[in-house]
Amino acid sequence: MAVSPYDFDGYVAMDEQNNTQEKARRGFSRKKILLINGLAVLIAIICFVVLAVWLESKKPFFDAPLRSLLTGLGLLGLSIPPFTVGFMLQKKAAASPYFEEAFIRTGFHIIGFVCFFVGLICIGLSIYALIMRAIGEG
Repeated sequence: MAVSPYDFDGYVAMDEQNNTQEKARRGFSRKKILLINGLAVLIAIICFVVLAVWLESKKPFFDAPLRSLLTGLGLLGLSIPPFTVGFMLQKKAAASPYFEEAFIRTGFHIIGFVCFFVGLICIGLSIYALIMRAIGEG
């Protein structure tokens, strides 16, 4: 007689539930994490190089929405590695009784959040500048 992964009342058996939880804990592989972080940093570097080399900065900020958009994309790219380090420390320190790791993890998360939200603000300002330019010309 074959044993079903389900108990008598339709509930998942404990060993099947533990396997599902273990798969959820594993997350991404190291190669995927490195690839995602590498692409994010590469996008940030490209955005900041374009800002520094090709775009002139003599105009006011609202007259160059592309500059604001590239700054926002660069900051969004820079926000991903601190988040990744924070989540890796959180996973590593889950069983640790020490609380110092929580402070370090929180620092990485704060850096990631600041970069993320400032990047979103820059992108929002570029959209605002484009809307104001369209209204002014209309």
